[in-house]
Amino acid sequence: MSASEPNVNTPRADRLQSTAPTQGRIVHQIPAFVAVGLIGYFVDAGVTYIGAKYAGLPPELARPPGFLIATVVNFLLNRSITFRHSRAPIFKAFLRYCGVASLGLAVNYAVYSACVLLAPKAQIPVTPAILPLFIAAGSAAAMIVTFLGFRFFAFRS
Repeated sequence: MSASEPNVNTPRADRLQSTAPTQGRIVHQIPAFVAVGLIGYFVDAGVTYIGAKYAGLPPELARPPGFLIATVVNFLLNRSITFRHSRAPIFKAFLRYCGVASLGLAVNYAVYSACVLLAPKAQIPVTPAILPLFIAAGSAAAMIVTFLGFRFFAFRS
């Protein structure tokens, strides 16, 4: 048997593990991505809540600072945990990450804004206390887009 031929006597799982891409295994990345996303959600929702409640910002203007801070926090955590196998230069990865995050923001903000606009029609008052729920709805919608973009583009070597 040559070095390039797989050893058929090695269990399949071991062979798959040894040929896993350097970007890491998706079964480990998804839970890490969700955990990092939860942290980002709390950063985003917390800053948005503070902006609306204490700074008196309208819901639409309270959101961008939270998103920007959460984006930087999530990049650092995803780079060091979820996509730690990435060999992409950090600045290049950050620029790509911001591009993907912008696409995610468009999806996220569209759902958030729809919630803000449609809530009164459903007899739900738009108060600072309800905004974190609207952020969660937007975040859930954007999660698939951003995971795929981060995995296959932002952190690609």
